[in-house]
Amino acid sequence: MQLVGTVMELRYMGPHTFIVLEVVDANGGTQLWNLEGGPPSGLAFKGWLSKALRPGDELELMIDPLRSGVPGGAWNANKTKFKDGRPVIVTH
Repeated sequence: MQLVGTVMELRYMGPHTFIVLEVVDANGGTQLWNLEGGPPSGLAFKGWLSKALRPGDELELMIDPLRSGVPGGAWNANKTKFKDGRPVIVTH
């Protein structure tokens, strides 16, 4: 499932990272999506550091949604980019 939204928070801690993403729904309202990702060590290997995302950053990502229908799911660094198409990589 594709999501486009605004980063509210990146929780870069073990054992898993989390992105809290504000997404505009079909009715024009907003929902907060809690997205669980891999461990910080795996993200660092791909070029992501704790400051890779900041509140207000706009993302486009493919997620595996929760089966329950609750706004949440799993995200993968390889399927995440800024809304303008830039990759999310911080090397310094």
